[in-house]
Amino acid sequence: MARTLIALGVIAGALAAAWLYRRFRPLNPTAPTYSVPTRLERWDFAQPNADWLLAVFTSKTCSTCAAVLKAAEGLADEALAVQEVEHRRHGELHRRYAIDAVPLTVLADQDGAVCASLAGPATEAELSALVASARQLPDTV
Repeated sequence: MARTLIALGVIAGALAAAWLYRRFRPLNPTAPTYSVPTRLERWDFAQPNADWLLAVFTSKTCSTCAAVLKAAEGLADEALAVQEVEHRRHGELHRRYAIDAVPLTVLADQDGAVCASLAGPATEAELSALVASARQLPDTV
């Protein structure tokens, strides 16, 4: 009889703990966030007069940054400047633009307005689609 009461007490305790967990757990799991600048000062970069700038924010300790940079460099042409912004060499730019995750690829127009961005690993095809979709946006002026 005592063992039955103990077993019922354990089961009741487990049910109460499960109910409390479901009742008071956060509604949404914590998701990683990162910040993306809304504007780049074009004079901070090597080719400020290019029509478009694809800035790839990287770090030497980032394992995927080199692949993203290589994919981005494959898109460079007369109208699209591609520049790596590596943290150790350009730490001031990382701080100024509040870059807190790499790789972060940011596409800015000639005025420096950020038109699109992509965080994390990206292929040349994904970056090409990003650039193509931004280039097709109508002028807002």
